Amino acid sequence: MAIGIVTNESTVALMPESTEGTYIVPASGTDYIEVLEGAEFNKTREELTRNTLGGTVEAEASRVGIAEASGTVGVELKASATEGDAPQSLDVLLRSLLGGKRQILSGQTSDAATHTDTIIYFADTSVFSIGDIILVKEAGAFECRPIVAITADESITLAFALENGAPASEVIVAQVTTYYSDTANAIAFSAEHNLGNNAIKQKVRGLRAASGSINNFTVGQLPQMEFGLQGLDIARVDENASFAPVFTADALPPVTLSACVYLSGAKLAYTEASLSIENTINYIQDACDADGRIGSRITDQATSFTFNPYMQDDSTAATWDKFNTNTNVSVFTYAYNPSSTAGEFSEIVAFWLPQGKITASPVADTDGIVAESVEIKAHKNLGNDSVYLGFI
Repeated sequence: MAIGIVTNESTVALMPESTEGTYIVPASGTDYIEVLEGAEFNKTREELTRNTLGGTVEAEASRVGIAEASGTVGVELKASATEGDAPQSLDVLLRSLLGGKRQILSGQTSDAATHTDTIIYFADTSVFSIGDIILVKEAGAFECRPIVAITADESITLAFALENGAPASEVIVAQVTTYYSDTANAIAFSAEHNLGNNAIKQKVRGLRAASGSINNFTVGQLPQMEFGLQGLDIARVDENASFAPVFTADALPPVTLSACVYLSGAKLAYTEASLSIENTINYIQDACDADGRIGSRITDQATSFTFNPYMQDDSTAATWDKFNTNTNVSVFTYAYNPSSTAGEFSEIVAFWLPQGKITASPVADTDGIVAESVEIKAHKNLGNDSVYLGFI
């Protein structure tokens, strides 16, 4: 026997389950994800107390009921090293949190036409979807925007104008992976949690993402995403890791510089922002089952965004007026890694909330300068999804 498992030698692999609650073993080293310190998986069991009269005030032996697994996993918010591919560290977690995933698998070249700063013409628009966040690769003037309308086999319309104006004809739009709210297709997954190097293994089954929060989206910092997980059960065994992890697919995380926030298309100066997606997970319970639970479903989802724009000294139109009149707003932001060519970049992470309401806008203080603590709750509209995350 040896004592002294080293925390930083631990590893985590995630595997989508074809049958919810049936544990899936990792297939290769690329099924492991790079997690931040503090990742954990735990099991609890419901205590069933027995309040009987027996001539003493001491407690009777209790029984145990339904088991529940839970976990917390934090990862860096980063894109794939290959343009538009799904990020290795986030793919399974986002498919569980949101459910929807689609990809534009190759760069798209626009028509040899005269575009505008919001409309780009394509002979074939079939690869595009409303809500996709695209990168317009205008030479020396790359910009990202969400798509809000599509005219079939004619054009796509951007949410607001490109700052550098209309792109040149035959401009290229990059490939992208987009995650969006489609909870009916949200996956359950298994986790292999290796405590230390070839020491103790935890096998977690039936996991779902109950929450996902983008944090540390603060000026000059590395953004992160933290997930709260709920599952069916954990087995703890004395086994080695299935594979050595291979972390070669993802890019470096971006630094939050040139990471602008656009509120209804207007760029606002701020120091920190956060996005929160909360799922309500309810279990399908069955007294005939040995564990008491045979599955789970997401029954509610709430998305909110907060940031602290500096208060303007000549107008209240940017935030307060929209809050006061209960006006719909949109939120868009992205961060990236710059290239050696000025005005061009890659490895982009972005999110888009098409509609929401400002629920609070109190005065705040940012290092002695007046700001606002703006809180926004996203909502759906006419079937459109309330949140999109893009990786380019």
